[in-house]
Amino acid sequence: MKKSIFAVSCIMAALLTFGCASNKKDNKTTTEAPAAVEKPNAVVYGKDGTPRPDWVTKGKKSSAGIYAVGSSKLSNFANSLKAAKLNARNELATSVNTSINSVLRSYTQDTGNADDSLNYMEEAVQQVTSEMISGSEMEDSWQAKDGEVFALMFLPYSSVWPATKEVADKYIPDSKTTLTEEKAQAAFQKYFESVTTK
Repeated sequence: MKKSIFAVSCIMAALLTFGCASNKKDNKTTTEAPAAVEKPNAVVYGKDGTPRPDWVTKGKKSSAGIYAVGSSKLSNFANSLKAAKLNARNELATSVNTSINSVLRSYTQDTGNADDSLNYMEEAVQQVTSEMISGSEMEDSWQAKDGEVFALMFLPYSSVWPATKEVADKYIPDSKTTLTEEKAQAAFQKYFESVTTK
């Protein structure tokens, strides 16, 4: 009898010990804080403590011209900024090329000219783009905490328009309607609106 009481006591003690241990474990897991997750609307601060501007992640739109963002992370700020500006200019060149070709394509369709001229115009646009891009200016820059530098470059439509007209006049001299600055600017804006809403 004493043996069975002792056995029952040992079992009870083991169950109590196991139960307490599992409760401690359960309590520990329920009181642990979840891993920190960055909130979508949280303010991100740069290396100098300034908040990250919207253009860094969203770009920028304007009725006055074309914007592009470039970034780079090199050994120091000066080199990073230079490379970020170059990357933004490359992005600007791609954007300008595509937009001018889109405007000229619409123009040739409106005037009823053959699409053969489009191939020549696309080559001409590539040649004049590099000259245009040299007129772009840095409007803003920002450096992230990890050292990555972002540059916002801007090219006004007033710089894009002459090259667009030059190409149109050269390859569509017998046009039924003239490509005016207002028409070109409206076409550029329509193009960028269609790109940003996709």
